[in-house]
Amino acid sequence: MQFDRYEEYRYLLAIVSLGLLYSLAQAVRRAYRMRGGADPVSSASGRLLDFVGDQAIAYLLMSALSAAVPITNRMRSAVVNNFTDATAAAISMAFFAFVALALSAVVSGYKLSKQTYM
Repeated sequence: MQFDRYEEYRYLLAIVSLGLLYSLAQAVRRAYRMRGGADPVSSASGRLLDFVGDQAIAYLLMSALSAAVPITNRMRSAVVNNFTDATAAAISMAFFAFVALALSAVVSGYKLSKQTYM
């Protein structure tokens, strides 16, 4: 079986890749701040960017998971092999990424709500 024959799996791969790029950008931004540099994004808009980015990527991940689970269940009911095991593992890891981003969105939302506007 080939991974790229199924558009659900291609969608999952695209969204997970997008989530990886977003997380890498956030990590680079935090590392730059920890080294003593100024945040490249202003404080107020940075909090909003964190919240919106976390929310968007988390919802996209859940959408991709929802697309990939039914086809994986259908395949696993017919045959269980390395391909179906690997796709089930990939879906599980993407779910854990969703949980991490959802928790990050909660923290970002809290930080955004505590922001002073005056």
